[in-house]
Amino acid sequence: MLTPETPESPNATRSSERASLPPSSSALACWVCGSVDVALWKPRSIQRPLVPDDLAVTDSRYGETLTLWRCRACAFIFADADELAQLTELYAQLSDSVYQETQDTRALQMRRILHRALAARPHARTVLDIGAGAGTLLAEAGRAGLEAVGVEPSRAFVRHARTAHAVHIEQGTFPHPALAGRTFDLVFLVDVIEHVREPIELLRAAADALASGGALVVITPDMASYFARRLRGRWWHFRLAHVGYFSGRSLARAARSAGLVVERQGRAKWYFRIDYLAKRLAVYLPPLAAINRAARRLRLLRWLYDRVVTVDLHDSLFVVLRRADDQAPADAPAKVAAAYHAVIAAILTGGIPALD
Repeated sequence: MLTPETPESPNATRSSERASLPPSSSALACWVCGSVDVALWKPRSIQRPLVPDDLAVTDSRYGETLTLWRCRACAFIFADADELAQLTELYAQLSDSVYQETQDTRALQMRRILHRALAARPHARTVLDIGAGAGTLLAEAGRAGLEAVGVEPSRAFVRHARTAHAVHIEQGTFPHPALAGRTFDLVFLVDVIEHVREPIELLRAAADALASGGALVVITPDMASYFARRLRGRWWHFRLAHVGYFSGRSLARAARSAGLVVERQGRAKWYFRIDYLAKRLAVYLPPLAAINRAARRLRLLRWLYDRVVTVDLHDSLFVVLRRADDQAPADAPAKVAAAYHAVIAAILTGGIPALD
C-alpha cells in the first residue's frame, strides 16, 4: 500500500506495468534504507541514452524521467542505478546559457538561503557550497564577509563563476582532493542531493566537512508535498536530471544513516521573472503560449513579464542538519542576535540588482 506521504504511481491504473524486484537482485536496493522490496513506479520516458542537455537546470520537459522505482519500506523513489554510470561526466559537459543568464533572480534566492542559514549559525565565518553551479551563493557569501569555497562538476559553470564572480570554486565532485581535511561552519547542498546516485555517501562526506557546531543546509524537492501528490508523474520536479526523490521523512532517515540529525525544517522560496514562469506554465496550460508570444510585441505586457515574483509552492524542503555528536546550538542573547541579523540582512539586501 502507498503511504499517505507518497504520490500515487502515475501508472497505478496499469497494474501489469508494476513489478516487484526479486529479493536476489541487489542492483536496485533502496539508496536510503537498503531494502530490495521495491516496485516499478514510473517507466522511462525516453528511449535513448542521456546527453548533457538532459541535465540542464532550466529544462522544462516536466514529467520526463529515467525509470523510477519506489521503496516499499521507506517510500524513497529512485532511478535505476545501471543508467547512471556516466552521470558525473555528463555533468562535467553540461552547459546551460539560460541558467547563466538568469543569475540576477537566482541571486535573490541565494541571499535568502544564506540569510536563513546565518540565522541558524549567526557566528559562521566559513562556507562550502557543494554543487555550486554558477557561483551565485559563493558570491553572496563573499559579499557578507564570509570565506567561501565551492565545488561544481560543470566545467562551463566553473568558468562562468570564476569570470563573473571571481569566487574560489573547484571543478569536480565532492569530496574533492583540494579541500581534503578542511572544515566549514556552513555547508550547502542546494538542489543537489536529488541529482546524485549515492545520497547517503554525499551526506556523510558533507558531515565530515562540518566544523564543530556547524550546520548542513539541504534543499530538495518534497515528494510528500501537495503538488507532487496532485500532479503525480507530471510534477515539474520530475525531470531527467533528478534521480532521487525525498520526503521529509526519507531525508531524515538518510541523514541519520550519515551521522546527522534534523535541527529544523521548513520550505524554500524562489524568485523568478514572470516571463520565465509563464513559459513553463504553458507546459500545463497550452493557451498561455499565445499570451507569451504577445508579450514580445505589447509594451505593457512585456513590462509585466519582466517583473520578479516570489514563488513558494510548499514543494521544496529547506532542512538544517547537524552532526549527531554535536550539541544543539544554544540560543544567543536576543539583543545580540537581533543586532547581528540586522547587520547581515542589510549586507545581503543592500545590493539586490535593480530588477524593476
